[in-house]
Amino acid sequence: MESNWLTARNNHTYENGRRYYGFKAEFPFPDDENATTAHAMISTIWHYLLDGRTFIAPLDPVKKNHKFLEFATRSGSWTIMALDRHRPAPRLTGMDPTDMSPDLQYFEHHELEGDWPFTTKQAFHLIHAQSLGGVITDYDRFYANAFRHLVPGGWLEVWENDLRFFTDNAQDEARLVALREWEALIHEAAAKFDKRINVAAEQKELMHSAGFVQVDEQIFKVPFGKWSDDPNLKRIGSFYVYQMQCALEGYTLRLFTKTLGWSKEDTNALINRVQEELQQKDLRLYSYFHLVIGQKPVQAQAARKQ
Repeated sequence: MESNWLTARNNHTYENGRRYYGFKAEFPFPDDENATTAHAMISTIWHYLLDGRTFIAPLDPVKKNHKFLEFATRSGSWTIMALDRHRPAPRLTGMDPTDMSPDLQYFEHHELEGDWPFTTKQAFHLIHAQSLGGVITDYDRFYANAFRHLVPGGWLEVWENDLRFFTDNAQDEARLVALREWEALIHEAAAKFDKRINVAAEQKELMHSAGFVQVDEQIFKVPFGKWSDDPNLKRIGSFYVYQMQCALEGYTLRLFTKTLGWSKEDTNALINRVQEELQQKDLRLYSYFHLVIGQKPVQAQAARKQ
């Protein structure tokens, strides 16, 4: 990798009091401490949804010579959880353009679009990707790259959730005016930015189309807040509230001020209204979290055209 490319990546941009990736303003979300915490909280939610498992792909027992890749590493929380859970630990590589997770032993600073920088000998047994909405543009290229860089019989596992909330109580809609405005506008802004969000429901078909087999999807109904009677879901709901408290401003600022042309004052006013609505008592909001896995065929060709 050329040093000037890496230098450009690490020259961060500051907007509206938040720190962003420093290359071509290509990402809508910041990469500062609050963003790292928000990303890590999504990993925590998944940790409890999966009863502490770091993947569901049938790779057990994990072996020391297994090679795992976390694509779009950001906080590195999944990689850290995987290292803690598995003994002996596999060789885990993170891939991201930023330094949000500087403590990882094996880390590849590389852009997320385009071809990946790994050789055939570096092929992985498991590739994990999480929260890609708002992060990549070309999903077909992502799946083609993942297919190419897995060993035959290796697995891809994608965890994705949308920035949308649902309620089964029609009367609650009158209490969610700002939230619904925010959801519509951030969806529009992300599309204009060319980093779409709300892509969770597309991942299964994308994985199929890329040539993966044994594709399977699990969909989790994740409560927002402590309203569930299930103790585990109640805990998860608390984490989700904290995650949104950390993430809402970061999700919003650049997309609204840079893409939609809003003033910072108007953007912050909407953020505050959304936060107030989300804090209302007796709301039973939830979101859908999608987990999709697929296997590269055992007899797959070593290379696959995009």
